[in-house]
Amino acid sequence: MSTSITIRRYLDRQDVRYATIPCDDVHTVIQQGSDDVPAGNIAKALILKDLRGMVMAVVPGPHHLDLEALNRQLHRNLRPAEPQDYHGIFADCTPDMLPPLGEAYGFETIIDDSLLDKDLVYFVSGNTNELIRISGHDFQLLHSNAWYGNTFSHITSEANHDTGEATDAATAQKPPIASKANVKQRIQKITNMPPMPSMAQKIIQLNSNPYAHAEDLAKLIEKDPSLSAQIIRYAQSSFYGYEGAIASVRQAISRVLGYDLVMNIALGIAATRPFKSAPQGPFGLQAHWRHATYNATLSQGLCNAIASKQRPRPGTAYLCGLLHNFGFLVLGYLFPNEFIKLNNAITEDPNTPVIEHEERLLGTNHAELGSWLMEAWNMPEEVHVTISEHHNGNYSGPHAEYVRLVNIANQLLKRHDIGDAISDELPAELMEKVGLSDAQAIAILEKIVEGREELETMARQLAA
Repeated sequence: MSTSITIRRYLDRQDVRYATIPCDDVHTVIQQGSDDVPAGNIAKALILKDLRGMVMAVVPGPHHLDLEALNRQLHRNLRPAEPQDYHGIFADCTPDMLPPLGEAYGFETIIDDSLLDKDLVYFVSGNTNELIRISGHDFQLLHSNAWYGNTFSHITSEANHDTGEATDAATAQKPPIASKANVKQRIQKITNMPPMPSMAQKIIQLNSNPYAHAEDLAKLIEKDPSLSAQIIRYAQSSFYGYEGAIASVRQAISRVLGYDLVMNIALGIAATRPFKSAPQGPFGLQAHWRHATYNATLSQGLCNAIASKQRPRPGTAYLCGLLHNFGFLVLGYLFPNEFIKLNNAITEDPNTPVIEHEERLLGTNHAELGSWLMEAWNMPEEVHVTISEHHNGNYSGPHAEYVRLVNIANQLLKRHDIGDAISDELPAELMEKVGLSDAQAIAILEKIVEGREELETMARQLAA
């Protein structure tokens, strides 16, 4: 059997250039990849059903589907469909050789967003002896109407889905960090970490569009069920005091949060999703997201209290607070062995500032690590500067207002043993520069602490 005629016609109709790749053992290549085809670049289709109908889930070749996680995201009760349920739809395909282009066959589709960050994507053509190759850009366009998700599939082998090398062996063979130049070079090459996630790219593109409006933002976010749920949950938090029901992203934008804040919350969450590290420890995922969530909410609250004439953008303040310690995620992802050593060192000697531990063990620190990647990703300059300078209480350069807000938030949170600030004192000069009194800042802190249940829930979900 040759390439599915449905797929050929669909790709031609969409004006997508493609190549067919002969393949003797498609099933093995899908699971393990080959010298020419990385397994993580292969998209495979799984057909699911419930009382509402059938859905196509598209995941990387070596991944298996986590149905429980998928059903939580979609609020459905999907189960694997039987071949007889969809055999007639794929009549021009060999059984089990289902092309992962749901729209071509009329399927609602949800796609693992790790597939949207590839330069090239491969998938079965309907024929047991060949794959189709298209550009990652075209693959994204073909799935422009799909839902996106990132927690409903998991790799099933020890193979690294980008390189095909064993993850444990690759980690063990990593040399120790020798210098800042070595670390920066490895980050700039982006060889061991993903590029900016596709959803974050789409949010930045939308943010740069002067004609974009709330409906555009809502439609984009609603394609990602887990992100939508987090936005809605944040809008319902007691911090905003909104007593009505919030049932959609559109309502969260129009009734409570506003366009700018939702844009920045979504960008912060989407940009950090790929970075997973050890969950435990002073800077493990759980502690990191607890600190980030509190700081973001507090930075935004402090910002809102500033007189309107000198007030920076609250949404940007939230984003800067959420990402200011992003370098710890980079460290844990790229250098897991060194990250464990850092956590152990801080546990054994908590009185020494974390920056000193980092410089001794790594030759650099999380502020530099995070800012290097933000620069490589071309993220907003306010975020880049805040990440770089958030431990510098004397910073007075561009975007200093955001650095100061994050600094104040960190020192306030120290009073509740959250974060890595050295002191919980509020410097009078710093408070004067932002235009807030100690009493105002403390009142905002206590209001946030009163609503900590919602923030703790959000932090746990971000760390999951």
